[in-house]
Amino acid sequence: MKTMFKTIILTSLIGAGGALAAQVETPPQPVLTSVETTQPELFNPFNGTSIAGNYLSARFAQQHHDWGHASTYMEDVLEIDPGDADLIKRAMVLSMGSGDTEKAVRMAKKVLKVEPDSSLALLFLTTDAFTKKDYKGAAEHIGKIPESGLSDFVIPLMKSWADAAQGNQNTAHLQDNSIHIYHAILIADYLNQHGQIEELLERSLVVDKLSPDDVERIADIYAHIGKKDTALDLYGKILVSVPENKDIITKMEDLAAGKDMNLFRTIKTPEQGVAEALFDTGQTLFQEYSDDSARVFAHMALYIDPSMTKAKLLLAHISARHERYAQAIEYYKSITPDNKHYMDARRRAATLLEESERIDEALMELQKLVDDHDDLESLIQIGDIHRHNENFKKALEYYNKSAKTFGKKIPADYWHLHYVRGMSYERLGKWKEAEKDLKAALSYQPEHPFILNYLGYAWADQGTNLDESLKMIRKAADLRPTDGYITDSLGWVLYRKGDYEEAVPHLEKAVELLPYDPVVNDHLGDSYWRVGRKLEAKFQWERAKNYAEESDAELVQTIDTKLATGLTSPPVVRAANTVQGEEDALRP
Repeated sequence: MKTMFKTIILTSLIGAGGALAAQVETPPQPVLTSVETTQPELFNPFNGTSIAGNYLSARFAQQHHDWGHASTYMEDVLEIDPGDADLIKRAMVLSMGSGDTEKAVRMAKKVLKVEPDSSLALLFLTTDAFTKKDYKGAAEHIGKIPESGLSDFVIPLMKSWADAAQGNQNTAHLQDNSIHIYHAILIADYLNQHGQIEELLERSLVVDKLSPDDVERIADIYAHIGKKDTALDLYGKILVSVPENKDIITKMEDLAAGKDMNLFRTIKTPEQGVAEALFDTGQTLFQEYSDDSARVFAHMALYIDPSMTKAKLLLAHISARHERYAQAIEYYKSITPDNKHYMDARRRAATLLEESERIDEALMELQKLVDDHDDLESLIQIGDIHRHNENFKKALEYYNKSAKTFGKKIPADYWHLHYVRGMSYERLGKWKEAEKDLKAALSYQPEHPFILNYLGYAWADQGTNLDESLKMIRKAADLRPTDGYITDSLGWVLYRKGDYEEAVPHLEKAVELLPYDPVVNDHLGDSYWRVGRKLEAKFQWERAKNYAEESDAELVQTIDTKLATGLTSPPVVRAANTVQGEEDALRP
């Protein structure tokens, strides 16, 4: 992918009206009309009936990722001043981004009356022409779009599909990046020109900066055309960078076993092809954190193909990234049970319900998946929710239920179950069971920094296996040198070994990385005291006390004692400094 892709697209969109300058939220397609009623409007200091008030309200809504209300306010502005071209362009973009595609098309027609070469307005009308199967009209709109960054990437795809709709294979210009080549393959397949597909696949493999998704898509096509060994080789290369990708592992197993696999979505109509091109553009923009533009392209894709599940998922991901959880949940829940993404979408919805502190709803959502589908992932996720809420006994209940489904041994691809169960045992003071699980997790993942840190710190916390603990935590620190908790662990195990001078710089670095963590500051205070820097020690203890929360009463009491008397004896070490919140990143 060209490195200037994001900048070019954004420049083109902003140049078409400036409405995409802020990353904002979208309401759903018509099937998701309940979203607007479930997502409350933000407090708006500019809310008013004047043109200035409505305009500022629209901008305020944009800044808070709420395109639904932004579009409504801009519509109110146009009622007062219907002839302003810049306002019409802004309203056009907001309409498309908020899912009101028909209004966006009407606005685009108005824009072209005052600005006949508006790239984005012409693109919207091209999209509309495809929905009407007006391929000649689509080609005419494309021909009017001026040379620009938008033309360099999106328009060649639209033009090639418009030509394909009329029986012409015009893809020679689709060779600059993996997405263009992929669509050249789709068009060749659509036109039954299969002899060119393998040549195009070979060309796609030499494109710079192929992502794992790009390689997977290429491998899928190789499998589709019967090139089994090439497909397996490419899948294997993906696992090198993403070793826990269960989808890839399953594909390799099924392909090796000779199972029928529907890996390649054959394009049946030009509209499907164009929708795919618009989605691919939006997906790329999302990966580059250009969520405003990604949102618009996702809605254009849905305008042409309302059943495109991955466009709905993309909109859900965008909403979730901006903490518009109610909206994201509705998108995830719009995925129907017959869709292969249904289970994952529902589990993601449960995750966001938990993030929204709707714990009972999250648990009900997951329990339904367990009851209706015997879904193991949901069973484990229920345990995770209980663990996050420090109900470790309940967490263990669900982790043990999950483990029983495997019989005698938890398999390697579920090593994380050992890890989370081990943490729960440790928090309940059942160290023998915790150590067994943590060791099992480490046997599957010997280079995983979080497991190395957790087990190593726990040993150091108990004053046992200090040499092995130090070795493990040094390895973890090498793997994640900017992780404040692991850096703290390294300093603390050195402290526990009595290497106070060596411990100090590591604990100082940990405080730099986690300046407001009370335990990390307390550790640095202890190490300062041991090396004779008593004034600095008291300063760090005071910081630790100030940053402590109400639940840290035991820590505060210990600090008060140290402030009064200093360290007169070897310290009583508190609960292990586990990786706060990061353990969930371990899930495959």
